[in-house]
Amino acid sequence: MSDTTNILQIPGAQLESIEQADNEITLHFSQVQLVQEMEGAIEDSLWTQAVNLAIREIEITGQLPECPCVIKGGDMVDNIFTYRDHAPLPINWRGEIRCALTIEGTSETFSIDGTSMQLERIDTPRYIKHVKK
Repeated sequence: MSDTTNILQIPGAQLESIEQADNEITLHFSQVQLVQEMEGAIEDSLWTQAVNLAIREIEITGQLPECPCVIKGGDMVDNIFTYRDHAPLPINWRGEIRCALTIEGTSETFSIDGTSMQLERIDTPRYIKHVKK
């Protein structure tokens, strides 16, 4: 059996709403794209799914965007690792974390620093297509 890796693609993610309470924030994405890579396969597969990204013990830099909006790109930081425009799944990170995003069609950016970040996948992912490696 081959190894499978799932990767969250940040560009094109549809940020539906933001919920902030106490020292926690949850970004509700109505749609993100996920790439499923299989070791030894000729092609990868592309999927879409709704997800919630929760960050705790937060410090926000910049202005939170008006929702809904589309994400142009960004960085996800897990301690010493920085992932540009993507992040490996599962996301259940602790330590020094950051989510820095740019809004499509603007130069607006915002970042959220925290001590933990969890990604919750909602419903069942939907297949889009196969993509060449």
